Amino acid sequence: MTTVEEDESPELSPLAARLAGVVAASRTGRIGIEVLRGAAHEADPSLAGAPDGRARLRELCDELAGAGVVRLPRVGGTGWDALPRPALPRFVTRVGRPGLVLDPPDVRPATATAWHAQLRWVPAFLRDEDPSDAERALLDGVQRLLADGGPRDVVAVQERSLRLTGDEQALDALRRGRLFRPGRLTPELLGIRRARWEPITRTVGDGRITLLVENVATWESLADALPADGAVGRVVWGMGNQLSTVLTALADGPGHPGELSYFGDLDVGGLEIARRGAETAETLGLAPLRASTLYTWLLDEGVPQPGSLPVGDVAELTAWLPPVLHEPVAELLGAGERLAQEWLGRELLAEADDLRDLR
Repeated sequence: MTTVEEDESPELSPLAARLAGVVAASRTGRIGIEVLRGAAHEADPSLAGAPDGRARLRELCDELAGAGVVRLPRVGGTGWDALPRPALPRFVTRVGRPGLVLDPPDVRPATATAWHAQLRWVPAFLRDEDPSDAERALLDGVQRLLADGGPRDVVAVQERSLRLTGDEQALDALRRGRLFRPGRLTPELLGIRRARWEPITRTVGDGRITLLVENVATWESLADALPADGAVGRVVWGMGNQLSTVLTALADGPGHPGELSYFGDLDVGGLEIARRGAETAETLGLAPLRASTLYTWLLDEGVPQPGSLPVGDVAELTAWLPPVLHEPVAELLGAGERLAQEWLGRELLAEADDLRDLR
């Protein structure tokens, strides 16, 4: 390969010439902006964390396009990251230029560049703690965020996650892990908050127990039937598979939910929801999510209907229930049957002698 030194290309600045070498060496014709950003940061560490770092990177892209080295995405198309300003292309396309053949510099990915001052702990983390791909992706995203001047506003976790990692759910999972230990990432640094959502709940009295109910019809019937002087003080709709989301909202909301009880369908899906909910409650530092005494009543009053057979170990599904229910529920599931919680409906609740001790 014939090498043309950077100072022999007066039409390109030295840093742009470095990036032109990266473009020339790329195995594909489309080069992502993160490749160019990583090369620019390695060549000029002052770009990392600089208030005008994003603007300077845009100028470099424009310079390469003006020199015929690359083609920028179509104006107004989806190939641009419009915010924060100035807009940056998500990628550039190599078009080549006669007479310009540059040997690329030894460019490493962004995770090996000079880290922003607020991420000074990252090199040791990368070296010593065997980060996952998801953790690396988040750290690269945070580096970009800080290099562009940091968050302009405090936004919902999912929105920031999508911008940083390309996955709207990734950040919510990672923020409870080691990347958010003291001295590392913080919600304030990333400008994140929970979406402002409150679970559908009904306060029925002063009882210490919050009862979560899988399905909305049973939630309504119980909320109407439970007495004000009973053990249950609040009834919350668990929203089926969204139980973990509901528990998270309770943890983030005002006050404290107190003791937690749960009532759902006695089937494979319902017990799996309960098991995951119990894990979420533990992770969030809430009280243990315990099985409601309504399950015993459901076994007595409900009429089994055809259901699905458990795929795995029945003992794992029934482990969340109190021991006295393990055997009858295992027999129910093993027979390919289920009990819907709606068997304990409004009419049956109205006939109950006393619901004060229900929990």
